[in-house]
Amino acid sequence: MKNSQREKPKKSIKYGDVIQIGNHLLACGDARDTRFVQRVIDNRKIHLICTDPPYGVKLVELKAGFSDLKKNKKILNDDIFSESQYAKFTYDWLVPIIPHLTNKNAAYIFNSDKMLFALREGMERAGMKFSQLLIWIKNHQVVGRKDYLPAHELIAYGWYGTHQFHKAKDRSVLFCPKPNKSPLHPTQKPVSLLRRLILNNTKVGDTVYDCFAGSGSTGIACEQTKRSCIMIERDEAYCQTIMDRFERLFGIKESNKRI
Repeated sequence: MKNSQREKPKKSIKYGDVIQIGNHLLACGDARDTRFVQRVIDNRKIHLICTDPPYGVKLVELKAGFSDLKKNKKILNDDIFSESQYAKFTYDWLVPIIPHLTNKNAAYIFNSDKMLFALREGMERAGMKFSQLLIWIKNHQVVGRKDYLPAHELIAYGWYGTHQFHKAKDRSVLFCPKPNKSPLHPTQKPVSLLRRLILNNTKVGDTVYDCFAGSGSTGIACEQTKRSCIMIERDEAYCQTIMDRFERLFGIKESNKRI
């Protein structure tokens, strides 16, 4: 094949980059960096935080049978073991986004049993209200060393100041099947579950914030529901995965303009 006929290499995203993908923003950086978050958000307002931070349980090391590079990558900040460290970690990533929240807002933060109390402490220290604990029931258990293999994950639901909820009522136990394999990320969440949460607390055109974007499932759910998503992810490889996923699913490529 002639050189002119070869595919052009994909644009790489580097740490510190902020790019536009359709109505969404993808930033490669640390959500604890207040200046970086300010640069990303600018004058926008956030209606909903929907994110899946590291659980501090070394999940990848506990799982067996991972051979794909993307799935087998270590999750950054997933080796925080003490509750005090995890509470501080939670506080540190929440504080930069709080000034950018709308007056009525909400937050869904995925987590595990181990760090739940530390998560709540970090939320409350940042001034957020911990309202309820939701339980996501999966259709299969997670590999682990416990006597009872986990077939669920927890979702902390709360807000800063006052909140908005657009559905009459919903249940605190959410059943949503999860594929047996997550080829893009070891903790990939079902888009259908994220879509349900987003619809409960936002309207068309609202902005959702995911500062541990992983493979971009929250952004995918926002695109499907006509919301804007601001995604922050530290890992350059996962940022590229997000860009590839938007192009594959929706034909949306990054804007030529980088912020």
